Amino acid sequence: MRNLFVLLEHAHSNTKTFLVGIGGKVLCELLPLAIWAILFSALLGGSAWALEAMLAVAIATILCQWMLWQSAKQSFLGAYDITHQLRKTLLQDVRCQPLGNIVGKGLGERIKLMTRDLKAFEDTFSHLIADLVASLMIPIAMLSLLFFNSIYLGMTMLFVMSGAYIVLMKFERAFSQHSQQHLDQNVACTNKILEYIACLPTLKRFGRCDVLADPLHKEITALREAGLGVEWAGGVGVVLANLVLELSIPLIAAIGAYLVSLDQLSLSQWLVSVIASIACIRPFVRMTMFSTLLRYMSKSTDRLYNLSQEDQQPVNGLAPRNYDIQFKNTGLSINGKYLLKDINLYVPHGQHIALVGASGAGKTTLLNLLAAFHIPTRGCIKIGGHTVEATGTAHWYNSIAYVTQDIQLFAGTLEDNLLIAKQDASRDQLQSAIKTAGLDELISRLPLGLHTEISENGGDLSGGERQRLSLARALLHDAPIILLDEFTSALDQHKQCQVLHSIQHCFASKTTITVAHRLDTVTEADCIYLLNDGAIEAFGSHSELIMESPQYQGLWEAQHND
Repeated sequence: MRNLFVLLEHAHSNTKTFLVGIGGKVLCELLPLAIWAILFSALLGGSAWALEAMLAVAIATILCQWMLWQSAKQSFLGAYDITHQLRKTLLQDVRCQPLGNIVGKGLGERIKLMTRDLKAFEDTFSHLIADLVASLMIPIAMLSLLFFNSIYLGMTMLFVMSGAYIVLMKFERAFSQHSQQHLDQNVACTNKILEYIACLPTLKRFGRCDVLADPLHKEITALREAGLGVEWAGGVGVVLANLVLELSIPLIAAIGAYLVSLDQLSLSQWLVSVIASIACIRPFVRMTMFSTLLRYMSKSTDRLYNLSQEDQQPVNGLAPRNYDIQFKNTGLSINGKYLLKDINLYVPHGQHIALVGASGAGKTTLLNLLAAFHIPTRGCIKIGGHTVEATGTAHWYNSIAYVTQDIQLFAGTLEDNLLIAKQDASRDQLQSAIKTAGLDELISRLPLGLHTEISENGGDLSGGERQRLSLARALLHDAPIILLDEFTSALDQHKQCQVLHSIQHCFASKTTITVAHRLDTVTEADCIYLLNDGAIEAFGSHSELIMESPQYQGLWEAQHND
């Protein structure tokens, strides 16, 4: 529950409307006590009310309940307002966190975090907390009446309630473990379903749909078993607690009868006490169910809390003095595995360097680190003498144009996708970027040109077309630092030569870092860094490395033996 209150404070939520709603629900629960009071008053020997008066009180109670229910609805409106504010705050948190925090999670986990977990948080307020508080009213009133009639009967009911609570708590550990297993399995199953759908075209081409169908079936079966485990762990505790509560009726009746035989309790008091114990049980049973659901949904609250506590990068800061890049004893580890180790390099503004090495050597990871997708585990990275914490992500991102291997396109027109890089770009700037990236041929054969609609993530474009569109974005962004990650891998030889020749002029005055597997595309780089197992093994010009580095020589010969 502590995390719940921390989230409320973090989101700066206004809980006034919600508290008004809780007040309305509490009063709705208390109103029937007027009917109980009339009944008990008559049973305890008071003057019986006339039928007309009792009918009038009943109608007035119903009308008052209807009126109070209008205020009770504020608990729902307040819950929606709280969740809306938290959703905005968490999205702002995510924007300020390193991209690796989100990208590193499975798609299923990301979907669950921002949809189901937030919905569970909303339900906690709109249903559970308000109903849990309201369900306490009748038991408290009836317990007070039992103590008023006889301290022995009051103590008996209190003892039974305590016993039911203890039984519920006995199953708390098992319920918590099963809840976590179910939530983890839910995420794993969602990831597997999304993977299956994404891979289905490839699997069908080879007639191997069973490759992922069997593991998916196992995940779904495991999810079913985990769900049954949660129901069992939570249900058994609630059922046993309810059984203990039901035992209070014969206990109250028996002890009350014994007190009547000792003349310590009148027959009417005994009857009132039995009725009060019956009236006490049903709301308390509801409370046990609400309590169990609240513990289950608290898992979602814990995950949202963890998201809100992730390290954040400041948005605003000092503008870089220049665009020199420095890695100083930089290392990065994710999940305990070091991906980069003791990276030291300095790139003066305007220099073109290349990163080469076998797959998995850490080339793309180094670019991602420079693009502030991750926070270095050790050491630091500086642009113009300032780290990202001092510069702020606004200046940092404006300083960098990054053409990644994982190209993200959006449903909309080609023009919309290009203008993401620079919203106020002029028509001349747009045409220049299109021509330099080699996109003019594609646009000329489209019936609507730049206004042609493309599907989500550019599914109706070829790999080369998507890559050129991404390059055009980088050109349009016109940042002083250019990061190119295998930006010609999907281009044919003719188009590659054309694009390389075009961008040499555009990027001549910019700091450029290129990741390349085709070594002949970076032979003119000012300096080439050879990476191996997350560390810099050698660096120098192409001619120096071809003479001094056996590994670089091996990479070169492997590509030119034919």
